[in-house]
Amino acid sequence: MMEQKARITKEQLKQAQAEVDKLTCELERSRELGRVIVHVDMDAFYAAVEMRDCPELKDKPMAVGSMSMLSTSNYHARRFGVRAAMPGFIAKKLCPNLVIVPTNFDKYRAVSAQVREIFSEYDPHFMPMSLDEAYLDITEHLEQRKHWPETMRTYHICDAKTGNDADRSAAESERDELSPVLFEDSPSSSPSLSGADGKAEVFGTSAEEAVREMRFRIEQKTSLTASAGIAPNMMLAKVCSDKNKPNGQYRIPPERQVVMEFMKDLPVRKVSGVGKVTEKMLAALGIVNCDQLSQQMALLSLLFSGTSWHNFLHISLGLGSTCIERDSERKSMSTERTFGEMSDAEEQYSLCRDLCHDLAQDLQREGLKYKSLLINLMHPCQINKLTFKK
Repeated sequence: MMEQKARITKEQLKQAQAEVDKLTCELERSRELGRVIVHVDMDAFYAAVEMRDCPELKDKPMAVGSMSMLSTSNYHARRFGVRAAMPGFIAKKLCPNLVIVPTNFDKYRAVSAQVREIFSEYDPHFMPMSLDEAYLDITEHLEQRKHWPETMRTYHICDAKTGNDADRSAAESERDELSPVLFEDSPSSSPSLSGADGKAEVFGTSAEEAVREMRFRIEQKTSLTASAGIAPNMMLAKVCSDKNKPNGQYRIPPERQVVMEFMKDLPVRKVSGVGKVTEKMLAALGIVNCDQLSQQMALLSLLFSGTSWHNFLHISLGLGSTCIERDSERKSMSTERTFGEMSDAEEQYSLCRDLCHDLAQDLQREGLKYKSLLINLMHPCQINKLTFKK
C-alpha cells in the first residue's frame, strides 16, 4: 500500500479530491437528524448475571466461558487484560487468580427476555443484536411521551423489606438486598434515587429521561445495569453507548455542528466495523482519529476499494443508518468451533474438513447455494470459522 501511495501523482490526488467533494455534498444533502436512535448494551452481561446470582464473585476477577474460550469478563479481570473471545488458558496466564464460570445460556436467555420486554414498550420493533444489546428507535415513543401525565412516568422503587411487589419471587427479593451496581467506579444508576424518599422515581419527557427510565426499569427488574447511547443514527448511538460505560448513558444532540465536533477527535477504532487490521493500515498513513480520516479522504479513495473509502467518508461525516432493519435477507451462513492449544497441522486440517462438512449440511437444509467460501483462522483466539457469501 505504501508503494502504491508513493506512485500517486498530484494530478491524481486533485481528481480524487474533486470526487470526494462531490460525494460529500450529496451525503450532506441526505443527512437526517430527525430520528432518535438508542443503542443499549448490558454491562458485562454474562459475568453480571453470574455475579448477581453468586455475590461472592463480585470482588474477584472472574470470567464466563471455558479454558478454550471466554465469553466475557468482569471489570476486575479486565484490569489484567482478560477480554471476551480470549482462550481461558491465556487468560489464566494473565490473571492466575481468575475464576472461570461455565456458561449457562438458558439463564442468560431468560434474563434477556426480561430486558426485551422493557425494550418493546419503547419500540415494539426494536432490533436485538445479541442477548445483551439492541437498537431502538424511540422517536414515536417520545412524541407520545410529551402528553403523558406524571403518573405514567413514575416507577416505584422495589423494596425487598416491605415486599411491595407481589409478583416478585422470594429469590428476587433476596437479591434486591444486594447492591445492583456490580462494578467499581460506576455512576449511580439513578441519580435522583436518594431524593425520592425511597418510594418512587419520576422521569421526564426528554430522550435522556426516557432512556434513563428504561435503564432504571431494567435494573429494578433484573438487578443488572445497562449503558446506552442516544444519537440521530445507529453508528453514533453505538459509539455513544460506550462513552460512559459501565452503567451510564450519553447523547449527541441532533445538530450537524455538534455531530462534527464529536467526530473530530474520535479514534477510528471506536467506530463499529473498524477492526484491528484496518486500524493498523490507517495508522500507517498517519490516520488515528476521524478528523485525520476526513483530511486524507482523497488519498484513501486511491488506496482502498470504493466500498471501503465510501464507508470511511460516512464515518468522517458522522453518518449512519437511521432506519433500523427488521427482517433483512440473509447474506451469509457460518459454522465455527473453538479449541485449545493445537499445533499439529494434520489435526488442524481435519478440523477444517469437519467444519466444511457441517457447513455443507447446514446449506443443504436451508436449500442454499454458495458463491464463495471463507476460511478464517484466528490467533490467539483459536477460532476456525467457515462462512459462505450468498
